[in-house]
Amino acid sequence: MRYEIIRKKKKKPGYYYHLANTLDYKQIKELTYLSIQYKNLEAIMGLLKSNVYAATDALDCDEGVKFFSEKAKNSAASMAEVYFFIRRPISEKYRYIFRRLARQSILRTSLKITSKGIRGDYKKTVPYYQIGMPEFDLDETIQHNPLKVYNKTLSYNDIYGIKRKRQKRKIALILDTSGSMYGRLLLNAALTTSVLAYNMEKEDYAIVLFNSIAMVLKKIDEKKPVFSIIDEILDSEAVGFTDISIGLEKGLTELNKVKEKTRNKFGILISDGNYNRGDDPIDLAKKYPKLHVIGMPAENDADRGIDTCKELADAGRGKFYAVSNFKEIPRALIELLSQT
Repeated sequence: MRYEIIRKKKKKPGYYYHLANTLDYKQIKELTYLSIQYKNLEAIMGLLKSNVYAATDALDCDEGVKFFSEKAKNSAASMAEVYFFIRRPISEKYRYIFRRLARQSILRTSLKITSKGIRGDYKKTVPYYQIGMPEFDLDETIQHNPLKVYNKTLSYNDIYGIKRKRQKRKIALILDTSGSMYGRLLLNAALTTSVLAYNMEKEDYAIVLFNSIAMVLKKIDEKKPVFSIIDEILDSEAVGFTDISIGLEKGLTELNKVKEKTRNKFGILISDGNYNRGDDPIDLAKKYPKLHVIGMPAENDADRGIDTCKELADAGRGKFYAVSNFKEIPRALIELLSQT
C-alpha cells in the first residue's frame, strides 16, 4: 500500500479502497499522512471510503488544509466530495475551512460553465438614434421610407435600429437531494444553484431542495448571497426517500407569489424521477404555468424514472432534457435558460 501511494502513476480511489480494507485505524491514519506528503488525492479518497474517521483524523491539521487548498483550485468535484466525507468527524475549526474551500471550488467551476452570452433577449425596433447602436433593421427602414430609399435621400434619422432587452424571468428551481444520490447529488445541487444564481443575478428565482421533505432554500422574492446558499447545501442532509410531489408543491407556492402577468414564469425540476413517497406528482405538474424537467440517471429502475420525468414535462407543457451523468446537469440548465 505504501508503494502504491508513493509511486508517480496514480490509481483510481477504488483501487486504494480495496487495498485498505484489512487495515486498522492507526495504519489508515498513517497512510493518509503519507498520501498528503506525496500529494496523492486518489489515495486519500480511497482511504476516506475505507475508514472516514481514521483518514479524517490525519486531515484534521494545517498540513491537510494546505494540501486541499492547492487541490481545490483544479478539482471542485473532489473537494466537495471530501467535504461531504469529513464534515461530521472533523473538528469545528477545520470544518469551516474545508467548507470554504469546497464553496470556492464550486463557485470557480460554475463561473467556467456559465456562458456570458445567455440568450433571453427580445428585440424591439426603435429609431436608430443612438450612435454606436450595433444593429439596424433594414426591413423596417425600407417599410417606413420607401420613397427616400428609391430617391436615395435616406438620412441618418430615417434608419430604424434594433434595441435588445432581456426579458425578466421568474423561476423556481426544484432539486432532488434524496439519499440514494448522496454526495454527488448535493454537489450537483450546489453547482447547479451557483450556475443559476450567476445567470439570474438581476432576476427572481426560488430554490427548493427535496427528498422525503422539502425545504425552500431561497424564496422567490428574497435576496440571498450565492455563497450563503451553497454553504447551506453543503451542510444539508440527504435522505433516502423521494417525494417529488412535495417539492413541486413548494415550488408552485413560490411561483404563485408572482402576481404580475408574465409568460416567463416557470419551474425547473431536476430529478431521477423515481419517487417512493407522496402522491402522484403529475397533477401538480399540470398546475404550473410551465414546468421543464432535467432527468438525471437513476441508480435503480432508470427507465421508469426517465418515463416519469418525460410525463412530468408533458403535463407541465415544458421541455425535457435527459443527461447521462451528473456533470452534464449544469450545462443542461444553461441550455434550457438560453431558450427561455
